[in-house]
Amino acid sequence: MLCRMSNPYSQAMTSAEVAEALDKSVKTVTRMVQDGRLTPVKRLPGPRGAFLFNPAQVEAILANEPWEPAQ
Repeated sequence: MLCRMSNPYSQAMTSAEVAEALDKSVKTVTRMVQDGRLTPVKRLPGPRGAFLFNPAQVEAILANEPWEPAQ
């Protein structure tokens, strides 16, 4: 039997999903990344390389709480 590893990014949110959750534009989400208010867990390959985000960080932003990524 073939054992499959779960995808660690399967629960990650896209920039569009984060924008919708925060009631912001995708451009604002990009600015939040640039100024350090939001940290992507992954950047996909390609010239436009989409960001993927940890939902826990988005929830912390919504709750106005500090967030530290798990080590």
